[in-house]
Amino acid sequence: MSTSTPTSDSASSDIKMKEAPNKHLVVIIAGPTAVGKSAVASKICSQDVATGILKEHAKNNHDAHSPLLKSSTNSQIGKGHIISADSVQAYQGVEIGANKPTAEERAETPHHLIDIVDSRSVCQYNAADWMRDSLLVLDQLKSRNGDEDAEVNDGIDTDNVTINNEVDENTRERTERIRNFLAKFQKGKEAKNEILPVVVGGTMMYLQWLVHGKPDAMKPSEEAIQRAASIVAKFETQNEGDGDDDGSTDENSGWDAAVQHTTSLGPLFGERVAKLPGKDWYRLRRILEVAYTVLDDDDKEAKIKQLYNGQREGGLDESMEYDVRCFFLCPDERMTHCAVVDSRCEQMIGGGLLKETTELHTTGQLPEEGQQARAIGYRQTLDYLKREENEENDDEAFSAYLHEFTGATRRYAKKQMQWFRRDSKFLFVPVKLGEEKIDRVDQVAAIIREMCIKPRDKFDKELWPSDTHKEKKTKIDETSAQNQPLSERTKQVNEQQGKSMKYFQTKRHHLIEGSEEYKVVMKEADECTALLCSLKASS
Repeated sequence: MSTSTPTSDSASSDIKMKEAPNKHLVVIIAGPTAVGKSAVASKICSQDVATGILKEHAKNNHDAHSPLLKSSTNSQIGKGHIISADSVQAYQGVEIGANKPTAEERAETPHHLIDIVDSRSVCQYNAADWMRDSLLVLDQLKSRNGDEDAEVNDGIDTDNVTINNEVDENTRERTERIRNFLAKFQKGKEAKNEILPVVVGGTMMYLQWLVHGKPDAMKPSEEAIQRAASIVAKFETQNEGDGDDDGSTDENSGWDAAVQHTTSLGPLFGERVAKLPGKDWYRLRRILEVAYTVLDDDDKEAKIKQLYNGQREGGLDESMEYDVRCFFLCPDERMTHCAVVDSRCEQMIGGGLLKETTELHTTGQLPEEGQQARAIGYRQTLDYLKREENEENDDEAFSAYLHEFTGATRRYAKKQMQWFRRDSKFLFVPVKLGEEKIDRVDQVAAIIREMCIKPRDKFDKELWPSDTHKEKKTKIDETSAQNQPLSERTKQVNEQQGKSMKYFQTKRHHLIEGSEEYKVVMKEADECTALLCSLKASS
């Protein structure tokens, strides 16, 4: 993962600290699925908390003549807006499987970049698209916050965030939806509020692009994309049944073969795949797409030399306009978190995921080639409902479906933790899952508030590991823990807990065989399966 690692004695860090005053604050909240990101973000966005953060941040980070300081001092009301960093929530139609905020939550706190992509679209809404859209929202909100000279980005012709400069109709329609939603806050009492933008989500690539900028890799050819997808699919099939630290086996034949194949294409690609955090099939496929594009080119030697210069551009971290503070909500007990994940999956099924998936599929709002149909939850549900052997009240088939759904979700949560542990810009905040929800939300929100109002140089020091653990990782004891910054201590505890995850045992939390809730779900499953089978037979 290409990120910059700060060093306390570097000249560049000193320069960045001096440049920090008078920047607009942007809060980014990441975390694994089911850790409580949305609840914490809503707390941060509440009037009292947002107002306090904006005023204290301005006082500690802006000079006396800054119009931003005057704006924050004079403003009596602050309000947070959430910018969704979720690749599935961007699509219309999907609700339960995307864990979208409820209508009440959206009425309480404005949510941007939700329902902006047509539900019947098979366009591949990607990190470049989302980065363009999120910068559009941020720039529009910035122009309201006392910055009369702010240049507002139109979200379309921005060279530093687009891969393809051609603007298609999907992009224009999406931008219009985003602008129409933003326009709601330009009139009446909403126009007087100073806004704190809070980016919330767990889509790793989206947040990497926004914070660190677009990568240096070239745009792959269509032939290379198809070839890479075919090769990866073959290796993934070999890898079926591969385990993780959630209690399953640890066979890696397919992944190892894929790594070996990628390495055989050249040392440069071998180096890239060796840096991947765990079995990251998505990023391996991206490496292959670039490799195949270059290797099939007549001028391949020159292009290979230009590849992967290590530079990223256009990210908020290097912006002269924004003071971005990034947080990762980290479960304090991974065993407990896995149980929470399993419970969440069961609640989604009990809450209507089977029926929603069926309705979306039958009305063309879940196209098989679309990104939303491949999302965790929808993918497993479609496979279950469209299975060949579909006897009624099939407990075994349902149990296999639930196992696939929960297992995929836990593996994704693990990947999120691995990914962000390697990102030096994210401050890890422990989430005490044993506490009552209201208490842990208040605790995490209080830590984020404290870190957001610090002067920038003091915040940066919280990100850096102490000298004791910079060069090598050592097991944390009670004495050394007291000398560790909160973030580093939380990261190390999280990583150490991974070793015991092989003992994790799954169990049912809600959909227990024989219970009334289980009977209702099984009846719904049979009805949905029968409907999809009848449609398939008639087509």
